[in-house]
Amino acid sequence: MKKLFCIQYSRQHRPYLPMPVIIIMVMVVTALSCGKADLNNPVGISDAIPQLVTVTSVENISGGAIIRYNVPKDDNVNYIEAVYEIKGKETKKKGSFYTNELLLDGFPDSREYKVSLYSVSFSEKKSEPVVVTINPATPPYQSVAQTLDVAPVFGGIKTTYKNPTKSSLQITFLEKNNQGRWTEVQTLYTSLDSGTFYVRGLESRLYQFGVVCRDRWQNVSDTLTVSSQPLHEQLADFSRIVSYPLPGDITYEFPLTGRQPHHTGAGTGVGNVPCLWNGETHAPFSKSPFFFFQNTTAGLPFSGLPSSITIDLGRRYQISRFVYWPRASSSTTIQYNYIFGTTHVKTFELWASNNPSTDGSYDSWTKVGSFESIRPSGNTAPGNEYNTEEDRRIAVTGESYDMPEDISAYRYIRYRVFSTWGAQPFWASTELQFFGNPQN
Repeated sequence: MKKLFCIQYSRQHRPYLPMPVIIIMVMVVTALSCGKADLNNPVGISDAIPQLVTVTSVENISGGAIIRYNVPKDDNVNYIEAVYEIKGKETKKKGSFYTNELLLDGFPDSREYKVSLYSVSFSEKKSEPVVVTINPATPPYQSVAQTLDVAPVFGGIKTTYKNPTKSSLQITFLEKNNQGRWTEVQTLYTSLDSGTFYVRGLESRLYQFGVVCRDRWQNVSDTLTVSSQPLHEQLADFSRIVSYPLPGDITYEFPLTGRQPHHTGAGTGVGNVPCLWNGETHAPFSKSPFFFFQNTTAGLPFSGLPSSITIDLGRRYQISRFVYWPRASSSTTIQYNYIFGTTHVKTFELWASNNPSTDGSYDSWTKVGSFESIRPSGNTAPGNEYNTEEDRRIAVTGESYDMPEDISAYRYIRYRVFSTWGAQPFWASTELQFFGNPQN
């Protein structure tokens, strides 16, 4: 049988409640007594018009302005809002209660614009406007367009640019179609402070090009019209290229288990040096092996970095450019696990010769140049998580490095790797390609 217990307390034996508990109970009772409608009301004085914001300074910058202000001492103010027009369309920008400045950008021209600043309450009540005048400096898309310098190169054209504000921009080459309309040839996406943009694979004939610069607000510069005739260039003939290992080079035919290659931990699809010029640059691959991977086993002859391979192009070329494709991670689909990370080559040298010494020394070689891999986005942290979509295009296009324009014609190339993006003591690649003007 269950028993019910009723405990009664006399005045002398009331239960003791700590002060924090009493405070919490009072708060709960107070909240419940306010009613459901009160709980749904905005925080603050909902019916009051907030006080005016006080503007302290206006700093005009490229394509925009920074407006600094003092937030009114008003508990009813939730945020500060700027309202202005760009190309006839109303634009709004909010500033937090906890900041004292607003960055306004995206203006297409360098001229005066009126900006209305409001204090806005928690119930979205606006103060009277405080109107200021800004006069943005020349926007980045226009100033960059003014610096473009277009010139013919082997197999294409190039344009150099300067982008000191590191704005996110698109530089597009256009060509007129048969109907006389401009059509896109190629577009560069960049936020670097300067660089060179190439359009490749063109015939050696006279072209009429248009070049425009566009920002992320779709503001577009005037079309720069140029005439250019690319120099003759062709891809080095794969059928002539062979590995030409010299003492000190990677060969992977070490006498650990006879003359078998040793690619410890590299996964499937890995091959020796000659797979670097099999003509396939990215997935899906029809050939196997489809990428090269330097042996990770410490203690092997010539393991670690720097490491080198020597290539016989089969004939002399006045080399115009060298293209490197990072390691591929799948034979069926394009993946980006190794783009600007792990075994992706970061710094290297190219050497050239027509009569290399058989002792492996560099005495008979000419240094073509020292090179460094730089992301299109400019990000320096290794790993795919730091790649932009523009960075990931490298998996398809490869990284292109231009040679000095006064380079002589050479048959033998030595590729010497010093470091990788992932700081690994070994490197990998799907393909290496050389372009230039073949010599008899």
